[in-house]
Amino acid sequence: MMNMHKNTKIVLLLAVLVAGNMLLWTSNTMARKNDAFEQIGLLTALRRELVVSHVEEPDQDKMLRAAVEGMISSLGDPYTTYLFPEDMKQFDKHVGGSFSGIGAEVIIDETLKRVKIVSPLEESPAWKSGVLAGDIIYEIDGEDTEGLSIRDAVDRLTGPVGTDVTILVRRKTGEKETITITRAVINIQTVKGFSRDKDHHWDFMLDDINKVGYIRLTQFNKNSGPDMRAALEELKTQGAKAVILDLRFDPGGLLPTAIEVADMFLPGGKKIVSVKGRVVPEATEYSTDAGTVFDGEVIVLANESSASASEIVTGALHDNHRGKFVGTRTFGKGSVQQVRPLASGEGALKITNAYYYLPNGEKIHRVKDAETWGVNPDPGFYVAMQPKQITDMIKIRREGDVLNDENGAEKRKNITPDWIRDNLKDIQLAAGLQAAIGKINTGDWPKVGTDGSDDVRNAILMENLIRTRELLQERMMDIEKQIKKIEAGEPIEDDMSADAKAVKDTPDDANSEVKELAPAE
Repeated sequence: MMNMHKNTKIVLLLAVLVAGNMLLWTSNTMARKNDAFEQIGLLTALRRELVVSHVEEPDQDKMLRAAVEGMISSLGDPYTTYLFPEDMKQFDKHVGGSFSGIGAEVIIDETLKRVKIVSPLEESPAWKSGVLAGDIIYEIDGEDTEGLSIRDAVDRLTGPVGTDVTILVRRKTGEKETITITRAVINIQTVKGFSRDKDHHWDFMLDDINKVGYIRLTQFNKNSGPDMRAALEELKTQGAKAVILDLRFDPGGLLPTAIEVADMFLPGGKKIVSVKGRVVPEATEYSTDAGTVFDGEVIVLANESSASASEIVTGALHDNHRGKFVGTRTFGKGSVQQVRPLASGEGALKITNAYYYLPNGEKIHRVKDAETWGVNPDPGFYVAMQPKQITDMIKIRREGDVLNDENGAEKRKNITPDWIRDNLKDIQLAAGLQAAIGKINTGDWPKVGTDGSDDVRNAILMENLIRTRELLQERMMDIEKQIKKIEAGEPIEDDMSADAKAVKDTPDDANSEVKELAPAE
């Protein structure tokens, strides 16, 4: 009987605890709902007062857009956007590949509030016209881009095939340049070799003597996987001992294609990438034995314009010690977006709901004030290129296949790292070939660059100084506007832009931020 009473007490106690937890959960849920209702009530009341009482009749559609865009912009995430119903039609065209434009990935620079080029796609109109990664677009067809939403920017840059769009860009050097681009259908072959043969087919063998192949991947689309496999199979039949995989200026693309490409170089059972978010459970992708195509030496070339899918492949090969990564730290675009149509039918939300993580557990995505992001080369393989060097290299590449002539075969046999440096102005490719030759001939990887610590510190310092200069230039533009108003006899006010005001918050000593972010010595 004593045990029965004891058990009854335990059951009652458990019931009380469960009921208490249920009550607490219900209370918390109701509190959250009440908070949400209060916030919605505030917006509704504010809108009502503005619509009824403002001296000028408001554009209610414009108010709604501004409210939505303001709410999303508070996240500080340029990749999360709301697609209004009319935007969905354009979005569907882009996904389906039936749109035309300049061929460049763009975001909104958080500090300058202007359109920024992440990277132009190779062979795209933007690429051929000289647009560079990191360019800030100040004007589109003569209209200022300050405060422009990403949706409006894309609308202005895209358009019918054959039409022109003129942009005013500011380079990383601070110089401005006006560029006219003729829009075209963006349908690009993504897998390329070093030169074309007499039949205009890509030749993927870079160095016939040492048997070093070269494959350049410009983006990851549904055709990239099969084309990459075919290129590797061709190199295998030619006896390739090493392959240079060039992912520089690759803005990314499809995740399944990135996994497929990484799998081609990895033995089975290796971690390629993990995806997880606040409400998204972790999922990890692994390589398979069936997916392996090439087991020779691998050298990956990547730089600050290598983003998203290209960072996944670079990180997968780097972290699994599959070859060497030559170049500079990658861009740091490692977020996952999902398009969710709203139940009301009023458009859709393209929302970042997860991040990509490298096999070593580090997050690829760069967030504000982060000290680490992307993928870094190993010490001894950090090879940076200055803006002028990049411009010269791209110009030569853009001019065409420099070896595509009657003596192409003989020239190819004599290709050396020095020849590449002198003729192609590509010190990263030269370093990659030097690393491959050293590994093939000695069995060890020779150092072909620096350890990167000083370069990273200098890069951060340069970034800070460039940003400070841009903000000061913004202020100078505001001052010029004020002067013109005074000269014209117009009333003036202190309309210093928010971006220019940010100059006040810039550290007097740019080195102070470098000391915080630079690797410990």
